Amino acid sequence: MHTMTAQAPQATADPVDVDDLAATDDAPTVPELDPEAALLCALLHTTDTTEARHITRHLEASDFLNPRYGYLYSVIADLIAASEPHHAPRVLAALTNAGRMAGHQGRLLADALQVVALLGTPAIGVRTLAADVLDAAYRRHFARTAAELTRASTEAPTDDLFEILLNQGRAMRRETTRRADLTGGPTSGGEGQE
Repeated sequence: MHTMTAQAPQATADPVDVDDLAATDDAPTVPELDPEAALLCALLHTTDTTEARHITRHLEASDFLNPRYGYLYSVIADLIAASEPHHAPRVLAALTNAGRMAGHQGRLLADALQVVALLGTPAIGVRTLAADVLDAAYRRHFARTAAELTRASTEAPTDDLFEILLNQGRAMRRETTRRADLTGGPTSGGEGQE
């Protein structure tokens, strides 16, 4: 009988990234059709700093469904706010300087940066792409609000329900205003009301 004396190798794989699983549920599988990837590509290549600053004043990293794209956006936005170049090599340098390029997560960020940098999306229409990203986030926010209100209807004290509804409405009003500010469009009825 043969007995094994060597130890089994230890698993070295990173744990499953739940954000990655969530991001793959709703995101397009082809980067060319993904408004988030297209927006990042356009921002990397735009020379219109006024337009880039306008977008980064209104769009947030949390508006991105793909967490890696959201992180890349935050680096790009920081570079734009600091009036620094925001092309792909500079973003990579900022990621490296922040210690974000190590290990599995670093490889995922580098891969995501490479995908968006080479996508070929023209910088013309970058605000429209930003509006597309924000519109998708706006819809997700509505879905979360509906779920929270449904949960509150069964779990919250009856006396708290109306205040919960008002708080959710105020939050959605802020999102509606932010959306209008990005696109330059009107907000829906009830200007200035809560």
